[in-house]
Amino acid sequence: MAGTEEGSKPGMKVDKTSTKRILQIGNWPPPVCGWSMSLVGLRKELVSRGWDCQVMNLNENRRAKSSEYIDVQSGWDYFRKVLRCVRRGYIIHVRVNGETKKGYVLALSAILLARILRLPALLTYCGGHQQSFFPAPKGSFRQLAFSLLFRVSSRIYCNSEAVKAAILTSGIKPEKVIPLPHFSTQYIQFAPVPLPGTAQEFFQNHDTVFFIYLCFRKEYMLEFLADAMRKFLISFPRVGFLLVGTSEREVPLLRDFFDREQLTRAVLITGSVPHDLFLTMMMKSQAYIRMPLTDGVCSSVLEGLTMKVPVLASDNGTRPVGAELWKPGDSERLLSLLTEATLQRDRMVARIPDVAVDDNASKLADDIERVCLGLGTTVASQGVSLPNTSAADGR
Repeated sequence: MAGTEEGSKPGMKVDKTSTKRILQIGNWPPPVCGWSMSLVGLRKELVSRGWDCQVMNLNENRRAKSSEYIDVQSGWDYFRKVLRCVRRGYIIHVRVNGETKKGYVLALSAILLARILRLPALLTYCGGHQQSFFPAPKGSFRQLAFSLLFRVSSRIYCNSEAVKAAILTSGIKPEKVIPLPHFSTQYIQFAPVPLPGTAQEFFQNHDTVFFIYLCFRKEYMLEFLADAMRKFLISFPRVGFLLVGTSEREVPLLRDFFDREQLTRAVLITGSVPHDLFLTMMMKSQAYIRMPLTDGVCSSVLEGLTMKVPVLASDNGTRPVGAELWKPGDSERLLSLLTEATLQRDRMVARIPDVAVDDNASKLADDIERVCLGLGTTVASQGVSLPNTSAADGR
């Protein structure tokens, strides 16, 4: 079915000859991001259990035809293909966060189509506990809109208890929301790979290299980062910053920005890279700098800590134990951490605790089967091991 057009039958009759059919709506790589990582892992798990698991791709490569996923050419094309799937008896599982209006509309339309045809509709809320549109003031349009989305969903998955608490401000029943981190054993199962020539040369030409996952978006605080880089280079002129991001279309924007900031010689911008290369680059770096405030814990923060790579992260109140924290606007604190990572990295590494890693893709599949097929026990009754923190999200 993926990547192909199939004729649909007239009327609204639903084909339920097979109950193990599910349509996963979300990001499929490339580019690689936290959403796509979790989707790839979940699909693999469900297929191993005998599910017909289709993927509808909403990533920036969504218009490209592929046998791995169902392409999306437009809003109408999305609606038409979702309707076709639910009429064929496919359960819906869609992802959303609190940052985009378009993502909300896509999620709500898919959930409603499934519920109208009396099929389970699962929602994964991928946002942290503080995002642009949610949580929202009580009685506001945004609060009512997300309350509707949560109420019509059969089950809601989120990354942590803190995010669950935010979702419960919409007034839905607590037992409907299952906190389950995206971060899973599959994330750190990788084989180190050779660096591309440009990256290898960059490491050779700099005494120290810091790793940063960066996008051309407001939440990444580019001006603050550039100012901190400039100040740090005064004391450590042979330091480099390796910038890895999600979107190829943002690479020219990032290059123009760092050119204007006169930092071109100190940075290497790679764009999206495969996951094995992503972790190889992080592992070879002096430390990982995490910029956004809206992401919660973030899977790549946990990846870094698991590999004993120092993580210098913005303090959003939800980072895991072991991350070295700085507050937005406090360049002196960030500069102090950069200096310590450069001169006394071993001391930072010694402060990183062991990170418990569960097979959360398997636990999520267990709960999907519980909700959709009536099998087994809920994830909540199994006892989920959450990171030692209060929220998690993103790459």
